Parts: sequence; structure tokens; C-alpha cells
Amino acid sequence: MNVEAHSITQRTLNDDTIIISPGKTLDNNNAHEMVDVITSAQSRGFKYLIVDMTVVEFLSSSGVGSILGTVEVSRELGGDIILCNLSETVAHVFDVLDLTDYLTIRTSEKEAAEVCGVNL
Repeated sequence: MNVEAHSITQRTLNDDTIIISPGKTLDNNNAHEMVDVITSAQSRGFKYLIVDMTVVEFLSSSGVGSILGTVEVSRELGGDIILCNLSETVAHVFDVLDLTDYLTIRTSEKEAAEVCGVNL
């Protein structure tokens, strides 16, 4: 298994907002880690979680589930999970699953940050 393909990184923008970047692959091998990273950020008080999908090349149903299973918690906290920088392939997955209206998706990290009230 390529560790870099599955490595998830995070960086804090402010007290309410964190950016999470999955590796090249978000699948059964690291979906549980993605859930852990998201729920940990939520429990630390981050209301807004920006998931930067810039390098994601493959997204499985487990990867989709890692986001879907955690989005309501952020919304209950008065925030949201915002996806950004989706490739055509990844965007197509969310479109086929009819999730584009349910999820908050933005073209760029700057637009995603604006949803959170942050100017980059």
C-alpha cells in the first residue's frame, strides 16, 4: 500500500475552521482515518471543516461515507463540511450519487473559506 496515497493532513485556519486534505486515494484503506480526523476536529470545536480534494484521484463508497457520516454533526454545531477543488472524476461520483445539492461544494479553497467567513 502506498502510504502517501492514503495520508491525510490538516491545517488550522482559525478557531472555527480547519482544512483537511486526503491523499490521492480516499477508500476502504483510509476512510476510517478520515472519520477519525473529522470527528476529532469536531470534538476540538472546529465548526467548519474544509476538505481540500485537490490531490484525490480515487474516491470509493467508503470515502464518500466518511464525509456523509460526519456532515450532520458539523451542521448541528452551526457549521458545515465544505468540499473544494474536486477533479471532474471526483465531482462525477458525487453527481451520480445525487449528493451535489446535499453537500456544500466550492470550486476553490478561497471560495470554501468564504463560506466559513474567512478571507484567504
